[in-house]
Amino acid sequence: MNFNQIDRRQALVALGALGGSLGLGCAATVAPKAAADAHAAPPAKSPMGVLPWPYKTLDPDVVGQRGYDSYAKGHCMYGSFEAIVGSVADQLGAPYDTFPYGMFVYGAGGINGWGTICGCLNGSAAAIQMLSPNPEPVIDELFRWYENTALPDFDPKGIKFASVRSVASSPLCHPSIAKWCEKSSKKSYSPERKDRCGVLTAAVARHAAFLLNEQAAGRFAKASPLDPRTQKCSSCHEKGGEVENVRAKQICESCHPDPVLEQRGHQKL
Repeated sequence: MNFNQIDRRQALVALGALGGSLGLGCAATVAPKAAADAHAAPPAKSPMGVLPWPYKTLDPDVVGQRGYDSYAKGHCMYGSFEAIVGSVADQLGAPYDTFPYGMFVYGAGGINGWGTICGCLNGSAAAIQMLSPNPEPVIDELFRWYENTALPDFDPKGIKFASVRSVASSPLCHPSIAKWCEKSSKKSYSPERKDRCGVLTAAVARHAAFLLNEQAAGRFAKASPLDPRTQKCSSCHEKGGEVENVRAKQICESCHPDPVLEQRGHQKL
């Protein structure tokens, strides 16, 4: 055959045949490896991805101090989570100490400044979920304690201003700061408020560590009572109630005081 005279059609046919033979050769070579991979054991899952993590008893005061120090690095949600989980991870070592704590910076100011769930509650709840075999009652207790307690109730080392305590009556950032501003006569963007939130982060992380210790020791018990007014509201508006149009556990009165209810035709409670 004179290769100089091969037309385009003949060249394509020849290349197709060559490709087919090469493909068969490759398939014969690759197939055994693919079959072996199909029967290989799946990669072992990192123990860091198995919840709950092994819990190690914490010193609440040490956790509180760490929460204040971590607040300076990544604000409230980061501060509380890193203080609790970071303290456990330090005891467990690798791979637990490689957790990406920076992911919780978004929780600052009630999630990116939106004033919703208080960041130190959010971070502590995430830590409880990660470390507790039965997190729900611990989270509930932490939130009720936060609503009803004059906070912050713990002063870490290095605070810049004298603490002013206030009762939030809500787990939300917005009313928590507003109540504190009213009590302290300081503005929401003042240096005093910023330091207050660092001290609050310390107090909440400290109490969360205390509750985790109590549960681990078999001594956990709910101590913060359900607000009577909230209980009355829930009997009508929560699951099984006559109205059943709410899913909530927080104190109702902070958002629905009597004057607001009366404006909407609701009976006084």
